[in-house]
Amino acid sequence: MNGLFTPGSSGRPEIVLEDMHVRVLADLCGQLVEMVSPDDEESDPLAAELGLTGLGSEGTPTTPEDPALARLLPDAYAEDPDAAAEFRRYTETDLRLRKRDNARIVLADLAELLDLSEPQQPAELLDEAGEHRIVLDAQGVQAWLGTLNDLRLVIGTRLDVSEDMEAAEAKLAEDDPRRWLFAVFHWLGGLQDSLLAALP
Repeated sequence: MNGLFTPGSSGRPEIVLEDMHVRVLADLCGQLVEMVSPDDEESDPLAAELGLTGLGSEGTPTTPEDPALARLLPDAYAEDPDAAAEFRRYTETDLRLRKRDNARIVLADLAELLDLSEPQQPAELLDEAGEHRIVLDAQGVQAWLGTLNDLRLVIGTRLDVSEDMEAAEAKLAEDDPRRWLFAVFHWLGGLQDSLLAALP
């Protein structure tokens, strides 16, 4: 995979993505939106309209069972479960919504480039060769940086990435599906680094 951010002539970061890059990123962002969206975000429409969804929830929230989601929504107090639960009760919804909204901004940027309503088969992805330019404004920069970081955390957790990542990757069989995930993980890291480097 290639496609990295560069400083644009307008002074804003820009990137040229091939069709496959657009679709891969869109698929990942869609999964992220689904993963972080609060289960009860529609339970109180008035609170949502007033922006009060993060001011506390009923019951005692717990650390997510999914390791990847727990990585995105970590406990604030590792040694104090009660304090962690109380902190989570007042902050988790806002954190989820912020991550969801960032991913939606990236997804909207990608949806302007291609019709993403029709899913593509892997072989069809390789046949697509279009190129598309995205130029980010300040809001877009923050949304992309946040989403790229979240995606890397999720994939890194799924791969159980550690300091011995290169050694673990080298041991994978050629047909191991995790090789694709490693490639995506590295590419997302390159995107993140290149976006930071392209900032004025």
